[in-house]
Amino acid sequence: MLHKLIMYGGAKDTLKKGKFDLNLFIVLVVFFLLRALAVQYTYNSVAPKLIGNWGHDKSEFRPLNFNEALMFSLLISFLFI
Repeated sequence: MLHKLIMYGGAKDTLKKGKFDLNLFIVLVVFFLLRALAVQYTYNSVAPKLIGNWGHDKSEFRPLNFNEALMFSLLISFLFI
């Protein structure tokens, strides 16, 4: 009963047949990779300016690499979505 209330539309038939939509999976992976690139670029461009505005030395700034940006975006996704 609860399964019928939650799953409506085309998802019911897809899950009954056991299909795995590879295209959707690829789109989601690409979306997370693009989100990680956006996080990396934004952090690396904004953080040095903020550090300088607060009166600290910019030489201590360490740029965020792609793995850290990906882990951060996944963490935020799992915590808030």
